[in-house]
Parts: sequence; structure tokens; C-alpha cells
Amino acid sequence: MSTHSVTPVRELPFIGGAPREPHSSATFEAVNPANGEILAHVADCDAVDVDRAVSVAGAAQREWMSWDAGRRIAVLLRWADAVEQQRAELGETDTRNMGRVLREALGDGAASARMIRYWAGQVDRMTGHQVPANSGHLSYTTREPLGVIGVIMPWNGPVGSFCSRVAPAIACGNAAVVKPSEMSPLSALRLAALLSEAGAPEGLVNVVTGGGVTGAAVAEHPGIGGVTFTGSVPTGRRIAHAAAETFKKTVLELGGKSPNIVFEDADLDAAGRGALWGVFNNAGQVCVAGTRLLVQRSIAPEFIEQLRRRAARIRVGDPMDPKTHMGPLASQQQFERVSNYLRIARDEGARVLSGGGTPKDTHPEGLFVEPTVLTEVSQSMRVAREEIFGPILSVLVFDDEDEAVALANDVEYGLSANIWTRDLGRMHRMAGLVQAGTIWGNTMRLHHPGLWFGGIKASGQGSAYAEGAIEGSTRVRRVTIRFDEAAPTPAWGDLDGD
Repeated sequence: MSTHSVTPVRELPFIGGAPREPHSSATFEAVNPANGEILAHVADCDAVDVDRAVSVAGAAQREWMSWDAGRRIAVLLRWADAVEQQRAELGETDTRNMGRVLREALGDGAASARMIRYWAGQVDRMTGHQVPANSGHLSYTTREPLGVIGVIMPWNGPVGSFCSRVAPAIACGNAAVVKPSEMSPLSALRLAALLSEAGAPEGLVNVVTGGGVTGAAVAEHPGIGGVTFTGSVPTGRRIAHAAAETFKKTVLELGGKSPNIVFEDADLDAAGRGALWGVFNNAGQVCVAGTRLLVQRSIAPEFIEQLRRRAARIRVGDPMDPKTHMGPLASQQQFERVSNYLRIARDEGARVLSGGGTPKDTHPEGLFVEPTVLTEVSQSMRVAREEIFGPILSVLVFDDEDEAVALANDVEYGLSANIWTRDLGRMHRMAGLVQAGTIWGNTMRLHHPGLWFGGIKASGQGSAYAEGAIEGSTRVRRVTIRFDEAAPTPAWGDLDGD
């Protein structure tokens, strides 16, 4: 891929409340996938940088927890205001850094501000329980922070991922060391700076940029009490093994191959629009993308034709253009991966109903792939079973509920599923039978920080949302105090006397 002649900036890790010179002189390039422009030379941090970040984070966490709840809430609210006010800058950064279309990236900033405000409201609600277990005793539990949380981020939604992981971590009283993806590190540096400017202790949130070596140093560091990771299954396994060496808590949001199940009685117009948005939004680079469309046989011809017509109208192009529906893939690596799966699909006998190409004639320097709909797909094909993370929709046909459930569950993943039907009895039956951590019925991909979101099977463990975020960011302490002197105390009774 050719590159434009520009003057890239130099980006340093954000440690202790400011950009700091890294220990290593190594760098990597942040590249605009829409045109090949080199945006920045970014520090490739090593274990020494991670160690320094953990050290200052520990000191900042102790200061943070010495503040009363009202002061911490005020910092979070100021941070939320800053994220909302800077959403244009943050959105443009992500658009240039990983190709997310601007109109969606702008929404990420607003949604992230709401996320932070939600967690600001939870700061003084980290409650334990009082249990009347023993007469004459007071027994209760408290929740306390783990100390320093390691946040290893994905590349596909940088602003939202940063805020949805960091906000609950610090709301629960922790500090954080964040390792953004080397594919899209730039907005994380700005978000950490905005938090510092909002009045957080210096070093409460630190950003160490780099690749796998940096991430491994975070996962392995003995000064980190918990790790939250979003990414691929193989990397998730390595993170889990590394964290287990020091018994860290882990929250893992891993891959998905989400079924989108459409029954004959569904609102076909809504289901069709949802199916296209659910897989082609962000060029299919979404863990919960509905990449497997399961359509009941009686409506399949009509529904598939509707998909073909609408897919042809999806505008692929410059992600900065407000009219663009779908931008480029985020990296050369991802472009090659998706292109390879297109070859695999053809070799396995799938029919390309629409798309299937790489529009190099109109976008010669960008990493663009056309939104692709595949029909005549069987469950044994790799495109029906493996996570691709690109704009490829595989259409399969089923006859009845039992077959739909069997197809939906016949993959290693269990992150999410979508079900379209007007029959509420069927909806609840399917919701109980489909193996997924989240079920959406007659809608797609609605999130809220107060609602659990996490996977089962190979899609991970725990949740970065709701009670899962609190569980992943805290530990429980149990206290029992005897207040009644008449209450018995466990002891040997025959040790006194001559």
C-alpha cells in the first residue's frame, strides 16, 4: 500500500499524568487505512515502561481512595463533560486511525460520556451485606478495589472500549494501566490526558503503547490485581494463563459468530434492515456482528432478494464523508485476512450474491472490501463457523425451531444472538435454548452500562458491564465482630486452673 507524504507526529506513552519518554527507542506506525497516510510514530513500550506505569498507578490509587466519594464523583463527571465536548476530535482521531466512519465515531464520544456518568453514579454505591449469622455478633462484607487494573484494549472501537473499561475500574476505586491496540492507539492517549485534566491524581490512568510484548508485560505484572481483555480467543487464552500465575481476576470478552435468526412471522422489513446494519456496521469489525443469518425456508427467497437490493445501496468510501455507510478495514493484516476468507468461501462452494470484491479502482490506496452476502452456505463451511471480523454475511436456511437452535449452537462461540419473531412464546423458548451470553429479540446490539454483557463458551468469561464490572474490579472482605460478651467464643475450656 502506498503512503502519502506527510509529517507524522511522535506519540509517547502517558505515564504519571503526562507524556513520558519511553525506556525503549522502538516505535511503530499508526496508519490511516483509508489512504495509507502515516499519522504517527508511536512508542513501542517494553516491560520497563509497564513497570514504571504500575508503580505510579499504585501510588495514585492510594491517593484516589483517600479522597471522599463526592470528590471522586466530581472528577468522573468533569471527565464525562470533557469527553462529550471533545467528541469531534476523538471521533476524527478514531476515523483516521482505524477507519470507523465519522458519523458513528462521533456517536461513540457521546455514548462514552453517558457511560462515565453512569459509573460516577455508582461510586458511593459499592455496598456489601450484613448477615445475621451468629447471635451476639455483627457480620458484614465490604467491597474493596483490587488496586491496579490492567486494561488490554481491542482496535475496533477505541473510544468506547477505553471508557467502558476504565470508568468502572476507577469508579470502584482502582487505578489503571491501559494497553491500547497497536492498530488504533491514538485516542487512548487523549482520553487519559482528559482524565488528568479533569483533576484525577497523576498516574491514576496510564497508557502504555505497544504490541504483544507490552500486553504480556501488563498481564504478567505482579503489581496488577486484575486484567480486562477484549480480543481474539488465542490471545485471550494467553492472557488468562499469564494472569493465572499471580491469581489475577480476569474479564475476557473474546470472539463471536453471532446468529441472526429470522422466522417467517417476523417483521421482515425491520429484520432485513437490522441484518445488514448488524453485520456491515464498522465494516463487520464488531465482536457481536450478526455474521450468520439463519432464515426460515418459507421466506428465504423473498428475504434474500431484499438483502441483495439493500446491500447494493451501501456506500463504501471515505470514512470522513458523512454520506459513507462503510469505511475500510482497520489494517493491512485484517484486509488480508478478510480477502483470504472470500477466497475460501468461493473454494468451498458458497455463492457470492453481492459484493465479494476489493474496490481498488475507486480506492486504490485504501483497505476496502465490498459488503458481501454469501448464499448456498452449509454449516460445515469455514465461513459459517469461524470468526472473520469483516463485512461478510453467510446466509443459511432452516425449516423449524429445532433446526434453528441446532445451527445457532453449532459453533465454538457464545457471545450474542438475535431473534426475529412476533411470537413471544417462541421468542422466550429460543432465548432459553440458544447458547449465548446476550440475546436480542426484534432488535440489534442495544447496550447499557447497567445491563450485563458477556460471553459463554469460547467467547469469554465475566462482563465489563453492570455487576460484572464491579465483580471484576473489586474483592470481597468479610468481617465478624463479637459485641455481646455473653456470646460464646470458640476456645478450649480446659486450659485454666492448677
